[in-house]
Amino acid sequence: CCGAGKVRRSCFQSSLFLWFQICGNAISADMKTKILILALAAFCSFSSISAGNCIDKLFNTASRMPNAEKVNLNSFVLGLLKPFSSELKGIKSMSIIDAENISSKDYTRFEKIITQCDSDGYETVTSSNEENEIVRILMKIEKEKIREIVIISLEENEISLIRIKGKIDPNQMQNIIEDNA
Repeated sequence: CCGAGKVRRSCFQSSLFLWFQICGNAISADMKTKILILALAAFCSFSSISAGNCIDKLFNTASRMPNAEKVNLNSFVLGLLKPFSSELKGIKSMSIIDAENISSKDYTRFEKIITQCDSDGYETVTSSNEENEIVRILMKIEKEKIREIVIISLEENEISLIRIKGKIDPNQMQNIIEDNA
């Protein structure tokens, strides 16, 4: 009975109603109210957790584009590559998505998602807004390690996304930038 959206709520409500019917008079009205409030709070928490952040939404939306090209490198694949490149140290996964020939409607939808991504715990490293072109480099830093790097490039007819996750030492990142500058 639990599907998506509104169906999930009616399933939740039906389950809660059934539970109250089974328990009947064994629980006081005050206790039923407290249980109902706790159940609703738990349900709302679950809904916000499952929604994901704006970066997840951006990647999911772009990956569903009909002409999207996707490359995902998981920890196993990266582990095979690490002996050949010291730059991969600390990287756990990498996702790349490129979609060309996007419509103006898709451009507007991506633009809206990108402008909302300044929150959600990401620091904006670089930001550029030019005519029909948006570029963002975002980082999420926890405990003095770079946990995530996101590179977003949205042009009038193309979106390119790169997402790198791991525990990357900022000094290592600085060395990579200096070596390739």
